Amino acid sequence: MDNVEQLFALAGTLIVILLGIVGFWIQKWIKSTDALTEAIQNLKILFATSQTTMTNLEKHCEARCKLVDDRLKSHSGILHGHTTDIELLKQHHK
Repeated sequence: MDNVEQLFALAGTLIVILLGIVGFWIQKWIKSTDALTEAIQNLKILFATSQTTMTNLEKHCEARCKLVDDRLKSHSGILHGHTTDIELLKQHHK
């Protein structure tokens, strides 16, 4: 019986050691998964912020482009008027 008790004690010790090792690796895996989850959440927040910023920039650019187009059309009309006036002056001068 003494050998059986020693065998059980040895087997129990090995099982406890193996369970400790498995528990250690599971704990490390959980920590790394938590870190990855946190990083993913941060990336989602950053992406949403960037998307909002890009939308705002896009709206600003559209408004700015409309303003520039309106100014170009206005200047084009003025230049056309000046061109016509210059042609009339050239004809009068001859």
